[in-house]
Amino acid sequence: MISFLPVQFETLKSRVLANANIRSITPGDCKALALQIYVKTKLTVSETTLKRVYGFAYSKFKPSLFTIDVLAKYCGFEGWDNFCELESVPAAKSQNEHIDWKTLSHNAAKITNFTLQALKNRSGIPFNQTIRRRFIDDHFDEFLRGDYTATVFAAPSGYGKTIGLCHWIDEKLRSDSNDIILFFSSSALMNVFLSGRDLNDWLLALLGYSHEEDVAALFDINKRHDGKFYLIIDGFDEHMFKNDQFELVLNQLMDIFSFYQSHDWFKLVLTMRSANWINNKHNMEFGLNNWFTGFITDHDLTTNVPLFNIQEIKELCRSINPDIQNLIAIDVANNFNHPLYFQFYYKQHKNDFSLNNIDHICIYELISIFILNKVYLGHYATEKILLLKALVDEMDFKNGVYELDKFKCNDLLKQYSHAYNELLSIGFLREVNSSNNFQFKTLVQFGNNNFLEFTIARKLLLDNNQRFDLNLIKLINNAFNDNEHKLPVIKWCVIHAVKNGQQESFELLAQTDLNPKEKSELIIFLGDLLQKVCFGSTNTEATANYFKQDCGDGLFYYFFGLELVHTDYKKALQTLLKFELSDHKKVLTYTALATIAILQLDIKQLEEHLAKLKSFPQYDFQQFAINPLHCLNAIYQYLKYGMIRKDFFAEITRFYFNPPVQNENIYDQKANDLIYLLAAYSTFICQKPLKTLRFVNAVNKINKTSIETSFAYNFFLKIAVSDAYFLLDNSVELLNSSSSISVSYKQEEYLFTPFMKSLLYGLKIKNALIAADYSVINGYLNCLNQVSDESGNKFSKLFIYSSILNNDELADLDPQLYKQVAYNHTRLLRECGLSTEIFVKQKSSTNGIGIVMKVRVNN
Repeated sequence: MISFLPVQFETLKSRVLANANIRSITPGDCKALALQIYVKTKLTVSETTLKRVYGFAYSKFKPSLFTIDVLAKYCGFEGWDNFCELESVPAAKSQNEHIDWKTLSHNAAKITNFTLQALKNRSGIPFNQTIRRRFIDDHFDEFLRGDYTATVFAAPSGYGKTIGLCHWIDEKLRSDSNDIILFFSSSALMNVFLSGRDLNDWLLALLGYSHEEDVAALFDINKRHDGKFYLIIDGFDEHMFKNDQFELVLNQLMDIFSFYQSHDWFKLVLTMRSANWINNKHNMEFGLNNWFTGFITDHDLTTNVPLFNIQEIKELCRSINPDIQNLIAIDVANNFNHPLYFQFYYKQHKNDFSLNNIDHICIYELISIFILNKVYLGHYATEKILLLKALVDEMDFKNGVYELDKFKCNDLLKQYSHAYNELLSIGFLREVNSSNNFQFKTLVQFGNNNFLEFTIARKLLLDNNQRFDLNLIKLINNAFNDNEHKLPVIKWCVIHAVKNGQQESFELLAQTDLNPKEKSELIIFLGDLLQKVCFGSTNTEATANYFKQDCGDGLFYYFFGLELVHTDYKKALQTLLKFELSDHKKVLTYTALATIAILQLDIKQLEEHLAKLKSFPQYDFQQFAINPLHCLNAIYQYLKYGMIRKDFFAEITRFYFNPPVQNENIYDQKANDLIYLLAAYSTFICQKPLKTLRFVNAVNKINKTSIETSFAYNFFLKIAVSDAYFLLDNSVELLNSSSSISVSYKQEEYLFTPFMKSLLYGLKIKNALIAADYSVINGYLNCLNQVSDESGNKFSKLFIYSSILNNDELADLDPQLYKQVAYNHTRLLRECGLSTEIFVKQKSSTNGIGIVMKVRVNN
């Protein structure tokens, strides 16, 4: 048999399609093609084999002699040898007589179009529904403007490198340019070894030329007309090759790069994983000035491929389903900015794609599906699980060491070599070479934090007999103190508890050491999870019985705290009402929901919650130090009608002159803490800041006899005190009070939830107003708007706008800012259905700086 050449095999594949009347083959055509071949030749080539032949399934080896013989016979030849003798040799000779740029372009286009079609067919989302990525265009624009020969797109697996590149090549082929694009994937490079040639000769053969010919003759400038030749290789990754094959191909590719780097028409484009770039860039960047590496968006991963931004997510959603109306919140959308996770979600909902199904649980379900299919159900599943557990055993959680020195764990990797290579190939693990002049160092890392945190949680549960209990919580608290991985590990453990009927263990969540920001995120996550469990299709009898009882005190009171206010916090609280709660707990839940309605300026919701609270007997309110219904009703009357409830403020006066004794029950204390904060902020309605200060002093005296108060609780009391000094126009005390808050924020910013940040930025604006430092207000106002949108805190925005509008000096110094604030203020009032006649600008008893309204006094 004569030697196997790629160009001959490509010609045969085209002949087969022509004989079968298939213009553009798809995976679904392979079954029908297999039948046609059998009918004509009485010989069998399986559907799977044809998928390998046409690139729809990965193949490490060249097709068998039997396969190519049958394909040749199907095309009317006696076999492969006869096909090569009659078809390939004359064709090559004919082509060689007319070597020029146009012929090269034609031959390259056939290969490029085939590669494009194969890659498009493998797209997780139908290619015609995917979108172009702006960063690809920007990257190529910068690359072509400079004096560069080569560029690379480096990113972890699943970042959308291939699809983005396919869109760029598609557009390039449709353009009128004289450029040539030779595009293939790294799996095609396997044929370099099968052909027995070096890479340069193989590329010439692929284009239909013999190695004896001088390739420079193909690039006659008169025929090229300023055209460029793009050699593009997708997925040029080490794990695709055996042993030293990658190094051999890389060296040959760099030889080609070295030869052509002086020609401005030659451009080399590679896509690869970040780890592969890190490990091999020292072999590629020897001519550093000739490489354009792009704008590295993540230094730790060394990637120049960004994740989806919000606009791209919206565009992709509308491309998949043009009828989509509702868009997800930014914090949830950020979980889907990873193209791989978006693809998983699409596969689960492609028949009814909608963003309405997305919540804070969805990303964890998608990761679980990926791990199930790629790790648990793939090859060497048992070995993979044992290897991952052993790798986690080697980590040092307390010191934050989550990557392993390959030199130290090499014996382990050899023991599970097949499993290790599989995990590398799917991007679950990666190797990063960080060697320097003095030492060799290759690190084994997890592909991303999601994979790492899942594996840690599984290992901890396995060591704890698959139980989520107090022992496990103590272990997590000790091992992950102030660590970014702590909360996700807890979430994975909670998911495990739900799936294994351990809902009772939720009571123990109060024992987790989480800062306010982490607790807020966990509460919202838990609310979504319980909602899904309660109404999901997999709802078991045990789950149904779990909701047919009162919610335990530990879990119930864990849900409460003013710092937890967020756009999704309302849904979490509503989940509590699915339990058979006691009346006392229902009152507290509706009080919290009404408080959220106030902060969101949702008068309709506030009225509904007030109606619910009024349906409870008076006895249920006597357990609280202050009647929450009176606080809420006073604020409602103020917002709706501009009315001040004089009887409510008389109740506040009686409270701070005769404060109650603190209840020793820890849960009663937590309930009263929420009511105290609600009452403190209610006092601002009457525009008597001294009353606010007296009330806070009374609350502090009560707290001295109780357990240590939380960081968030003290923060809200300090904010109330600062606001009172602002209304008193006491700049000295305001500065003293707010300074401690600012220092705390600088030192421990991670402790602050979005709602807390909205109050902090409001305080900064008030400080600027009272100090006449107007230049910083616009910047603080932008920050306030951003965090207020995230937390849903329209209440703070409304009164900050009012404070700014009450400052005549600012109106003269910065009329544009003043005008914009006035517009935002009016629009907010109208959006929330509040009367513009109530909220007006008036001089107040506090030097015109306070928040003033037209009010009526009502007993």
